[in-house]
Amino acid sequence: MTPPLIRRDLPHPHRRVPLLGDITHLDRYRPIQNEVALAASLGPIFERRVLGLHFIYVAGARLATQCLDEQHWARSLYGPVLEFQRFMPDSLFVVDSDNPLWGQARRILTPAFAQKAMRSYHRAMQSVADDLVAEWSAGDGVIDTHSAMTRAAGEVIGRAGFTRDLGLFHDAPDSADSQAFIDSLGDLLRMASDAGLALPIIGPLRRRILEPSVRRNVEVIHSFADRIIAERKAHPTDDEDLLNLMLTAIDPETGRRLPSDNVREQVLTFMAGGYETTAALLESVLHYIAADQELQERLRTEVLARGGFDYHAVTGMRLIRHTLNECLRLWPPAPGYFRRARTDQDLGGYRIPAGQMVFVLALAAQRGKDVWGPDADIFDPSRFEPDRLRSHPDRFFEPWGTGPRSCIGRQFALHEATLLIARILSAFELSTDGTPLIMRERGTLRPEPYQLKVILRSNR
Repeated sequence: MTPPLIRRDLPHPHRRVPLLGDITHLDRYRPIQNEVALAASLGPIFERRVLGLHFIYVAGARLATQCLDEQHWARSLYGPVLEFQRFMPDSLFVVDSDNPLWGQARRILTPAFAQKAMRSYHRAMQSVADDLVAEWSAGDGVIDTHSAMTRAAGEVIGRAGFTRDLGLFHDAPDSADSQAFIDSLGDLLRMASDAGLALPIIGPLRRRILEPSVRRNVEVIHSFADRIIAERKAHPTDDEDLLNLMLTAIDPETGRRLPSDNVREQVLTFMAGGYETTAALLESVLHYIAADQELQERLRTEVLARGGFDYHAVTGMRLIRHTLNECLRLWPPAPGYFRRARTDQDLGGYRIPAGQMVFVLALAAQRGKDVWGPDADIFDPSRFEPDRLRSHPDRFFEPWGTGPRSCIGRQFALHEATLLIARILSAFELSTDGTPLIMRERGTLRPEPYQLKVILRSNR
């Protein structure tokens, strides 16, 4: 039998300009959302050529799933993620998989997210939820959601991961330094996003102009992490937290501890990855809940029926988990990732040569109507109920990344988010002023700041 013809010319936007390529179809501020819009007309796989750069986008759910096969495809660092190497080059987040430090850190830190460890973090998470509710109860009923969720997610990492009150909800010795850390990290995320998506000529010039600011911000976050580590070394504890694991645990394969200079890298990994993505998720889900009073009441009924907020009660809040998953499906904080073909591949009838990089557009693939049904663009937490999931066997849902490089802290983030949402719903009635949910891109996909209206419940 004659093998089918494999095409080489990928679909691309119309009106391609000689030498400049597809430059008329760029969106500097919302590039990923722009690619999703292009996928609607160009199909499940397409290309962009801009000033000599060549990108292949995989937007279809089934083709995206094919790219997750570790035998034929590998992780590839490019764009904003690659920029993160400038300030934490050997962290779990960005280090190459063939670097021995990656495997060593992954093996040492994996037990930190097992059930036993999660139970020990729960009390710290509860204390942050209590502080959040107290702050909102004493306020004027109008919440800066971006600030509140940023501080809550950061404080959870501090208290649960490092047994350290960062002072983000009250005056404390660490308050000013903690806020400076959060601000500097946010600036670096924005700069990394801009630099990773910059065009030739313009990008290097912009990088040169911003370099002094980058150095200042890197110095702030490094100094903050170094101080946390130095104080723990000077005053050792028996706390069962991430920091002690980083400092004392032995890799079962090599018999070695993490190198001292790598501990800072991992502290920054969990501070950067833990607060930004979780805060983005919390902001998205609060907007949906506040805009849907029926859903809000159903979630509150589940919360009240659990009879409390201990570890067992929170793990049983299935409807909140479904709601979080639906937000992650529609608006994954990490909207896509690069994959590289290990060997020549047939992807949707197109030849992808060995070594070629593609961008898996998870933001589009997770909305695929061919695998999630005709209402895939509609927010509906019930689609994550077991019976309904079985009706979508080919679904694509990979908000945490894929394979051995998937997010190590996902259970931490989901438990934290479930607890915070449950405490908020038990204490407040939520509403918005009708402002639509608008996403901005700065390395992660996160809502534009919006205000949440809260009314204290009398029978909380």
